[in-house]
Amino acid sequence: MPDCLHPVVRYRLRRGAPLCRKFQDSRLFGLLLVLIGVLWLNGCTTTSATPVTLHAENPLTLAGQNLLVVIVATSTPISNTLPVDRQLQARLATIQSDQLLFIVDALSAMGTRHVLSSGFDPAQGIGIGAARNFLLDQFRSLPAALPLSIWTQPVGVRINGVTTLSDNVIAVVQGTDLNAGVVVVGAHYDSINASDSQSADLAAPGADDNGSGVAALLELARLIALTPLRATVIFVAFTAEETGRQGSSAFIRSYLQAQTPPIVPRAMLNLDTLGADSLSSGAPQTFATDTDDPAHALPGSLRVFSADPNDSPSRQLARQIELSAAPYPALPRVIVQSSAERIGRFGDQQPFSATGIAAVHLIEGVEDPTRQRSATDTGDAIQPAYLIGATGVAFVALLSLADGLAPPQSVQWQAADHALCWSPVPAAAGYVITVRHNDSASIEQMIVSGTAPIFQWDGLAHYDFAAVAAFDQSGRIGSLAPEVHLSAPF
Repeated sequence: MPDCLHPVVRYRLRRGAPLCRKFQDSRLFGLLLVLIGVLWLNGCTTTSATPVTLHAENPLTLAGQNLLVVIVATSTPISNTLPVDRQLQARLATIQSDQLLFIVDALSAMGTRHVLSSGFDPAQGIGIGAARNFLLDQFRSLPAALPLSIWTQPVGVRINGVTTLSDNVIAVVQGTDLNAGVVVVGAHYDSINASDSQSADLAAPGADDNGSGVAALLELARLIALTPLRATVIFVAFTAEETGRQGSSAFIRSYLQAQTPPIVPRAMLNLDTLGADSLSSGAPQTFATDTDDPAHALPGSLRVFSADPNDSPSRQLARQIELSAAPYPALPRVIVQSSAERIGRFGDQQPFSATGIAAVHLIEGVEDPTRQRSATDTGDAIQPAYLIGATGVAFVALLSLADGLAPPQSVQWQAADHALCWSPVPAAAGYVITVRHNDSASIEQMIVSGTAPIFQWDGLAHYDFAAVAAFDQSGRIGSLAPEVHLSAPF
């Protein structure tokens, strides 16, 4: 039998079995035998000693019917070099550090953004009411290709027997494709001084936690408003996160679920504490690591928390962000965490994941707990280059989710041939296959293959899970399909 045929083809033909369970028609089997004869006469001698990138010929036709593609091998080896979207890379360079720092400084100068400061006079430039008005002005001043929908959502807040009214600030950038769904990007804008969490009279500048996340939120809105994406993006500055995620819970209950039919976002990105990557002198260490060993700290990283279990939609979204950022080494390294949140802490992504929406928390790799929720969380601790990089990670993740190709459908694992098969994605220039072991939260290997909707490699059987994403002609990687479990070798 010709050596140039891909192992999947040769193996199936020896057994008289269908290719990837798709070549069920005996007429096609006969046609394949004719193809083998042609290849034999042409002296085909190309071997496939190493894994190869597969290529799909044009669909064959028989009696006027379109049949599935025939998979043949090429001499191009598989690659671990991920595609780079040059247009996206150029847009990363347009992230404005001056604007990011302006937002952080303006919010932290308000003294406190405690939810009980809603009774303060906004004209004095202090309190959460002044912050709300500032955010509205910032959204309204965005240059936009399409009109933005901007409004506030009242949120009733009750703290220690005290009831007050605060507001979520919302801006919607309408997508170009009504069928592309909705992505939510959120960041809380309230602040607190933990020495007395009930008091609005203590200084709570909240520069890093979470003026930095709000600055990133507004910068993403500026970038997206200039060139709307296929999916609709809802930007939300949440109130009352520090008092139990009351703002995000109200947004889900009173807005998303109150629509007819309810809005079910495809994903939610929570931007919270993104501004620094170093510690104050003598501060205890809280690290992002590969091994949970402080000796292996990874400065320059960005952690992503998501709801358990390890194969949940939220954890897969975290891996999506890891994949999206991987082609751009100037960005902070994304570290997928194996827990829903930091010990004893919470985030606005949690009410979303609790309702079945895939949601993640993006947060700096090295925290400084001596400054958080205190009067010392001021703008001098912000590292502009790091904040730019963290904003860039959120940007590439948002573009991948809201403007990338749809995930491949019907992904199947063929254990007998060590092959993954899936339905072709229109306009795909290639695919990325990700693999990991059961006990790994992060992706362990990313493999780039060709345009064929099949990938065969003996090494797949050594992993527990695999997923597939398509990338387009520009190199933009789309959404990962749900993982499939890789059973034991045949």
